[in-house]
Amino acid sequence: MASQKKWGKNGYLQDFKGNRKDGYVYTGESWQAKEPERKRCLTKLWALQALMLFAVILPGLLTTAGLQNTFYVILPYVFWLISDFYLAYVLGSLTFGGNPMRNYVYERTVARLVPCAAAPFAGAALTALSLCVFLLRGGAGQGVLLCFICSFLQGFCFFLIKRADIASIWTKLSSCTK
Repeated sequence: MASQKKWGKNGYLQDFKGNRKDGYVYTGESWQAKEPERKRCLTKLWALQALMLFAVILPGLLTTAGLQNTFYVILPYVFWLISDFYLAYVLGSLTFGGNPMRNYVYERTVARLVPCAAAPFAGAALTALSLCVFLLRGGAGQGVLLCFICSFLQGFCFFLIKRADIASIWTKLSSCTK
């Protein structure tokens, strides 16, 4: 019972052990990837992320029909925008997480990358659906086709991220004894 692992927001802190010489030392599990595979995968993911950010920002910069005064088009678009920037944050944490990567960083980045990439895809799909409703209700304007193309591009990038299978390049190491 005394060796039971603490769960919750700060549960990873039990992986740090104190000693007299170095202060606290990480003794938990680590994950490592071969450096060429890691670089290739991160390059691909960052290229897809740049394309996804371009796809979400472009309809907002240009005057797109429905994004001016229609709340049911604006709300999914804002969700799409915010979730795309959060995905960039997760990818940045993955990039600077190191190699080998500590277990709690792995769980917050590699394990959550595909679900975090699904959120912008859902936002893009909802934006396209709400634009269809806007058009069916008699709305008109320029930039509708551009918004549909950007939504499709977002979905295409999501499926490429899902297909990249980033978790397969990482192997679990035994406990660190630094």
